[in-house]
Amino acid sequence: MTTPFHLSSELDPPAKRAIVATALELFSMHGVDGVNIRDIAAGAGFTNPAIFRHFASKEALAQALFDRCYAALAHSLTAEPAMALQDRLIACVALIKAAPQAVHFVLENLRRYWPTLPEAQRALPLPARMRLLVEAEQAAGRISASADPGLASILLLGALGQVARLALFDELPDPAEHFAQSLWTLLFRGLEN
Repeated sequence: MTTPFHLSSELDPPAKRAIVATALELFSMHGVDGVNIRDIAAGAGFTNPAIFRHFASKEALAQALFDRCYAALAHSLTAEPAMALQDRLIACVALIKAAPQAVHFVLENLRRYWPTLPEAQRALPLPARMRLLVEAEQAAGRISASADPGLASILLLGALGQVARLALFDELPDPAEHFAQSLWTLLFRGLEN
């Protein structure tokens, strides 16, 4: 689960991989509207036409990047179904530390790109995925059955968003695993049995 996000296929040409990586960095720091094709091209070391060989527009590049980042984040929440939520939180913090731009980009652009995600992705959004994980913890007796799973999932997702912001600005305390353990204790002390 702590594998970094794969934003490009190994089959993608090096130019496309460089464009995607540069776009993610720029979009996460300046927002999609604060970046233009010239910025991406210059950052990746290519000309504007090189970008258009791979993506029809800046918006198409941002949409493709969002789709990939969202799919990776959603997968990280559901991979290894038997994993306890506390261990999953620790693994998610490690993943965020490895790819803070990807998580930040998703969280900052949900409203903009959510409607255009493939139906399979929209069928089970991140809050619903998190709620299922909380309910599984309740069924296993690791979180109080009286806790509201909707509230618990909101708290957890909100905390992960803040962790992504800390990691993006290189302010996430080390080691990340200890920080995640402290975060679990802070957020879920009242929810554990």
